[in-house]
Amino acid sequence: MDCVVTCNHQSNRPLLSVLMPVFNAEAYVGEAIESILGQSFRDFEFIIIDDGSTDNSLSVLKRYAAQDARIRLISRENRGLVATLNEGIALARGEWIARMDADDVALAHRLVSQLTFLQENQLEICGASVQLIGTGRGYWHYPRAHAGCEAELLFGVPFAHPTVIAHARVFKELRYAAAWSLVEDYDLWQRAWAAGFKMGNVPEVLLQYRVHRQQTSSFYRRQQAQNSQQIRSRHWQQLLSIKLGISAIEAHDAERDPWKTLRLLGALKQCYKGTEAEKFLRYSFLRLCSHRFHGWVLNYTS
Repeated sequence: MDCVVTCNHQSNRPLLSVLMPVFNAEAYVGEAIESILGQSFRDFEFIIIDDGSTDNSLSVLKRYAAQDARIRLISRENRGLVATLNEGIALARGEWIARMDADDVALAHRLVSQLTFLQENQLEICGASVQLIGTGRGYWHYPRAHAGCEAELLFGVPFAHPTVIAHARVFKELRYAAAWSLVEDYDLWQRAWAAGFKMGNVPEVLLQYRVHRQQTSSFYRRQQAQNSQQIRSRHWQQLLSIKLGISAIEAHDAERDPWKTLRLLGALKQCYKGTEAEKFLRYSFLRLCSHRFHGWVLNYTS
């Protein structure tokens, strides 16, 4: 790939800040760090925040921090993921901010591929496809273009969270919201879309995403599903208003009426005729009904 990435040499600021929260990731964090330090793109700072780990994660982090000056290591008591991400965003000096998880592995050309894609397509937010490792097998793919991401937000996240690189302005203006814990990324991407930021995904695998056997408790599953449904509803109303001129009241009423939902989805599909988004709306009625029914079951059984 021809690199079109322009480096930032002003005031010794890096072009990119990589942000990685760590909590009890002793078994995997070394591999995650090495995958970032080994990137073909070099103009970055690596902000690592140990969020009060109780295993030996901090010892591993200190060892790597002593070996590479690009690492900025912060260690303090546990405050949770959202607070840790926002702390890292406040510390970031780069024009772009890249997310990384402590148990994943970035391919060596991840950063340069995404930065090139962002610049070539004039985007502010970019993800990529992932390969599942650990207890998972297979691949996850996401919409390439903004319209596809816009449509996918009706159902869930348009990115694999640890693959995201976004302009610092996106993160610093919007931040992660503690009120949307467990779905903080879904909330952020939906608000970023509403704010007019353009998004897309590199259509190739750039990260190995680790899947664990650990089960989310039924309480957290219920909270996650309820929060997701609220964001889904928010996007449904905003998208129908922009694309079809539908009022929030009418869109809300349609959520409780399958036939109205079907009719509005048909009109929405016409807005995306011939685009990538049309593919993501192919089974939109079944996907929306499935999510809504799941939410209803969780509420009924709570």
